[in-house]
Amino acid sequence: MNNIVHKLRTLVLNEAFGGVLLIVCTLLALLVQNGSFSEHYREFLNLKVGFSVGEFELNKPFLLWINDGLISIFFFAIGLELKKEFLHGDFKNPKNIVLPFMAALGGILIPAMLFALVNIGDAYTLKGWAIPTATDTAFALAILMMCGKHIPSSLKIFLLSLAIFDDVGAILIIAIFYTTKLSIAAFVVAGIAILAMLVLNILGITRKSFYFICSVILWISVLKSGVHATLAGIITAFFIPMQTKNGEAFLEEIYESLKFWLAFVILPLFAFANAGVNLSNIDIGAIFSGVSIGIFLGLFVGKQVGVFLFSYLAIRFKFAALPQGSNLKQLYGVCILTGIGFTMSLFIDGLAYEVSDIFNYADNLAILIASFCSGIWGFIYLKFFTTRP
Repeated sequence: MNNIVHKLRTLVLNEAFGGVLLIVCTLLALLVQNGSFSEHYREFLNLKVGFSVGEFELNKPFLLWINDGLISIFFFAIGLELKKEFLHGDFKNPKNIVLPFMAALGGILIPAMLFALVNIGDAYTLKGWAIPTATDTAFALAILMMCGKHIPSSLKIFLLSLAIFDDVGAILIIAIFYTTKLSIAAFVVAGIAILAMLVLNILGITRKSFYFICSVILWISVLKSGVHATLAGIITAFFIPMQTKNGEAFLEEIYESLKFWLAFVILPLFAFANAGVNLSNIDIGAIFSGVSIGIFLGLFVGKQVGVFLFSYLAIRFKFAALPQGSNLKQLYGVCILTGIGFTMSLFIDGLAYEVSDIFNYADNLAILIASFCSGIWGFIYLKFFTTRP
């Protein structure tokens, strides 16, 4: 019995299993949205949830609680991982930063340029230039894990490292380009919350409740400030101490406690809430619109070309080296997988085009198709066209 429990626990904590769960939630969202439960699905997402304290009121649809709230926890985890890697991990050595940084840079610039070229001349559609710059790490990693043991583990580390820079890029893009009207009062409150966390960090205080209270205040103030609330997640992470005064791992403990909730609650719920594309409302003209073509080319072509080209140049000019035990064919296979934008691309799409059905959901469908093509082609290529050197 203990052996069975151990095997089940191993399966649940396996990163590939988390990716499979995302796929299931995506298919479920599509089935529900295009089936007899579509009305209940929309009612669920539009259900108002909130609270009020005196004159202060926060009342938003459930979909926005997911996209503004739960995803902030995802970015908080990314921030924890980034801090850990820079202080005690691979990024402590500057040489290990070059390859994933260059790869992420190429994976942002080339897709954005392709999207802009297709949509040049239309100011509104150009707002979506950042949609194909994102990568859904959980999906990409799940497919990489399914490709077999001949794929060296160093490529998994490369993909994870690339993903960290990719997510930082997404955070900067959101903060700079998708920020609405700013509220000075909200910024003042946010500054006070940040100052409080700085003091807690300097004093070495590791009471989780203190950081939680400060992070909630920061999140609400950032939400009200006009800057996207996800920024609060990564800011909070930077002030979490690495260890307690007794030398016990504090940051690592928080990060590990979040992994299960991220993989099996937050990201699947996000996928279910955002992947429900109403296929009956999509017309042929919308599918072949500039937005849809730009998204597809950016994700399926731009991502793999940009990531591989910038990686190759870094290796060719000896700024970086190939991941240990891998070859260029295998590296290219991983680059294909970065075209799986899925949840992150859907998220940015929602910020770029606030009216969700402005393109009759053809933009969402383009994200799903491009992500599907990148995943299938990446799997086939890595599984059957690469060999270990």
